[in-house]
Amino acid sequence: MRALLFVVLAGCSTAPTESTDSGAPWVAPGCGDGVLDAGEECDAGADNSDTTADACRTTCFLPTCGDAVVDAGEACDDGGKTGGDGCSPTCAAEAGTAEVEPNDSWDAANPGGAEVDGSLDAEDEDCFTVDVPACGAVAVTELAPCGPSLVLNLHGPDGRLVAASKTTAEGCAAIDPLTAPGARWMEEGTWSVCVIAENDAVVPGYALAISTPDPVAIGAPSTGDDTDADTIPDTCDVDLDGDGLANEDDNCPDVSNGPDTPGPSLSSDGYVRTWLSAGPFTGGVTTGECRPSEEAFVGEDGAIAPEVGDPAGSLMWTYALLTSNTYDMNGPYGWATPSREAYTLVYLESATARTLTLSLGADDGVFAWWNGAQVIDVGSCQGVNADQFQASVEVNAGWNTLLVKVRDWGGGWGLAARLLDNGAPVTDLVPSLTPGAEWALDQADHDGDGTGDACDETP
Repeated sequence: MRALLFVVLAGCSTAPTESTDSGAPWVAPGCGDGVLDAGEECDAGADNSDTTADACRTTCFLPTCGDAVVDAGEACDDGGKTGGDGCSPTCAAEAGTAEVEPNDSWDAANPGGAEVDGSLDAEDEDCFTVDVPACGAVAVTELAPCGPSLVLNLHGPDGRLVAASKTTAEGCAAIDPLTAPGARWMEEGTWSVCVIAENDAVVPGYALAISTPDPVAIGAPSTGDDTDADTIPDTCDVDLDGDGLANEDDNCPDVSNGPDTPGPSLSSDGYVRTWLSAGPFTGGVTTGECRPSEEAFVGEDGAIAPEVGDPAGSLMWTYALLTSNTYDMNGPYGWATPSREAYTLVYLESATARTLTLSLGADDGVFAWWNGAQVIDVGSCQGVNADQFQASVEVNAGWNTLLVKVRDWGGGWGLAARLLDNGAPVTDLVPSLTPGAEWALDQADHDGDGTGDACDETP
């Protein structure tokens, strides 16, 4: 039988010792042993630190925003997770005005600034004031990085909601005065910008840029009436009619009669839009309901040559400055009971002598005189139909006179007139309201009442 020999070595043990052959302290395997193990982002052994910048943390994770240590690439790190305290949740320094609760409504808004910073709890709302100059604008933009979807609301001084944000291509909320009518051409006062989160979400931090740009400088479109079509609404326009004179210096602020007023011309399709006008006249005896009367209220045959302010029988010649091809006489004269009559007159300068066609549309009957001779006599009743009545006329080189009388039997009342050359509109004639001379609408005030002739019903 084979014998077995067991040898026991006394003094041998597998228990750890306090040092290694190199003399370094022994470290248990795991985080802090200087060996990168599974589940660790880093391990610098004894150099792991929770207070040293850019060091591997004692948890064997890399330094990160929110660990209360300012590491490379961080402007700050207060260990917090919310903004509005000088350090954003992304460890960027907040340069704006920090929100202070309570500021949960437009009338409890914090004083704002060029930049504001804050955070939103669930179902929270933060509001900031912005001082807007008269006829100013407000622009608000969420600054990147943009987190949960924000909604920005702009409130007027009385609390009314006037504009809400849209989302930019970068996913940020913004109120742009170019696209939000309520954020431009605003009344002077203290307005409020309020921010909420969609679905009442928690927003750890946000930053908003708030500015009050000049609507003119940014090319903001008009909001409201705009008499001179210069994109500045009348409520904000110091020169309503765009004629080069400030409203306070303009004796007709709604009618262009200043130094920038262009000289008169025919429309692009040849219609007369600049007339002397007189009316309404009543009591004329006629041979038909719509045919003008034979009563020469202003003197019709021969060379009459009035200008604004001159007598027109018992009335006075005034201006009719049209913005369309048809002169709607119901505007100035419609208060008179039909039947009623009115006159229009214009001087037309031609560079050459030629034969043209006088072409009229009238509601109702119409007489027309060219250079003192009657050329059209219409007694029918109808609306204004362009080019319905025509007559050949000899045009002098120089100045010519067109006088028109229109009778209204009731309803519509008006006139449209132009000259044609073989059916084509004539546009090179120069209209004037001064006999024998070119005319420019200016600050003339014949009766000295402070209201310019251009807008004076009794110049």
